[in-house]
Amino acid sequence: MTSPPSRTVESEAAAREQRYTIAFEESAAEHRPRFVMAAEGSWLEFADGTRLLDLHGQYMCVGMGHGHPRLRQALHEAIDGLDYVCEILTHEGKGLAAKLLCEDTMESSDWAGAAKFVSTGSESVELALLIARLVKNRPVVVTMEAAYHGWTTGAAAATTLPYLRNVFHDLEADEFRTVPTPHAEFHAAPAPIDCETEANVRRVVERTERAIRAVGVENVAGFITELYNGAGGYLVPDSYPAMVREMCDRLGILWIDDEVIAGTGRTGRWWAFQHYGVTPDIMCAAKGLSSSSVPAGVVVMSNAVADYLRRGRWAAVTTFGAHPLAVAGVAANIQIMLDEHVVEHVAEVGEEFGRGLQALVERHPSALRISGRGLAWSIELCKDSATGEKWVPADRWLTPSVDGAPAFMPGRLIADECEKHGVLLFNFVPNTVTIAPPLKITRDELDFALDALENAFTALDDHTVSARA
Repeated sequence: MTSPPSRTVESEAAAREQRYTIAFEESAAEHRPRFVMAAEGSWLEFADGTRLLDLHGQYMCVGMGHGHPRLRQALHEAIDGLDYVCEILTHEGKGLAAKLLCEDTMESSDWAGAAKFVSTGSESVELALLIARLVKNRPVVVTMEAAYHGWTTGAAAATTLPYLRNVFHDLEADEFRTVPTPHAEFHAAPAPIDCETEANVRRVVERTERAIRAVGVENVAGFITELYNGAGGYLVPDSYPAMVREMCDRLGILWIDDEVIAGTGRTGRWWAFQHYGVTPDIMCAAKGLSSSSVPAGVVVMSNAVADYLRRGRWAAVTTFGAHPLAVAGVAANIQIMLDEHVVEHVAEVGEEFGRGLQALVERHPSALRISGRGLAWSIELCKDSATGEKWVPADRWLTPSVDGAPAFMPGRLIADECEKHGVLLFNFVPNTVTIAPPLKITRDELDFALDALENAFTALDDHTVSARA
C-alpha cells in the first residue's frame, strides 16, 4: 500500500491529536491514537504494518471499498471544477445526483419526487423531521425503541438506544451524564425484536398504533423507523414494513424511513424498503451514499411531499447542501455501482455469507441467532443458549447511569479476538456483533472473516465455560 511513517512523524501526529482533539469513548489519559497509513478495497493498513480486513466498513460507512479508482478520479475532477456555490444556485452535479437517486436507484418505481441534499446522516434525519412537521403541521414524531438516528438534537431525541444517546462518563467523579435533549414531543413505540410469527409482528404494530393514539393522532406528524437497525443489531421482520405503511395511511401520518445505514445497496437492494413491496413518504440516506468518500446526506421524498414543498417558498437552507464535491461523490458512487452491478453482488455473496454465519451459530453455544440480509448482519450472543440468558441483562437498554459498567462485554471480546486474526470489528450494544463490510468484498475475504469469527466464538465459548466453572 504505502511506506510507513517515521517514528518521529507518527509520534508527532499522535501528540497533536491528543493535544488538540477530543477522543471518542475514551478519556484523554486512555486514548492511544492508532495511525492508519493506507486503505485499499476492504483492507486497512496501520503504521506498525498491521493489515486488517475492515468487516465493519468504518461504522457501516464505506460502501464501494477504500480507494476505488473511478470514485477517486471523479473527486479529483470535481476539485478541478467548481470549488463551491451556494444552494440557491444551480450546477451540473446537483441535478445529476438527484436524478440518479430518484430514478436509477428506484427499480422502475416512480414514487420518488425530489431529493434535498445535506452533509451527514444526522442532518438528513433532522431535515426529514422538519419536513414531516411542516407538511402535516403537527409537532410530534413517534420513534421506535432500540433505535439510533444520530447525534444532533432532534436525531438524538429520536434515538432510543440509551447507550448511544450522547452519553458522557466523567471518570474523575465516576458520573454518567446523558446530554439533555429537550424534545418531549418524541414518543417511543415498541420495536419488532424477536418476533417469530406474523401475529407477534401485528401485536407490535397494534401497540405502536396505541402509542400514537395516546399522544393524539391529530398531534402526530410521522413515525420514524429503521428497517435494518445497524446499531441496535437486528433486521425487521418481513411483514413489518407493510403493516407500518397501512397504519400510517389509515391514520394520516407520514412514514419516515431512516436508511442512513441500511441504504445504498447494503441489504442487497438499493434501498431496504424495496424488499417489502412498499414505499415510505420520506427516506433518509448518507454514509454509503458517497461511500463516505466525502460527507454527504440526502432526504428523498415522495411525489406528494415534493409537490407540497414546490407549491411555496421554504426558507430552509444549508451551507454545504449539494456541495459540488459532495454531489460529485454521490453521482460517481451510484454510477459505479450501476456499472459494476454491485447491488447484485451484495445479494449473491450476502446470501452465501448468511449461510456461513448460520452454520457458525449452530456450532457455537455462545451464539444465539443471526439477523440480516445482504451485507448487513448481526449475531446475538448469549451466556446460556438453552435459556437465551444474556451476558448483560439490560442488553439494548443498557443505561450506564443506572446499570453501571458491565463486568464483561461479550461483543468486545469477539471484536478483540477477531483483530488477533486479522479482522477489524466494532461493537455497539453489549450482546450483539454487527457486521457490515464494504460492498465489493470478495468471497475469499468473507471466508477469511468467517475463519476469524470461528476463532473468536471459540474463545467466547471457552470464556463461557470458565465463567460457569
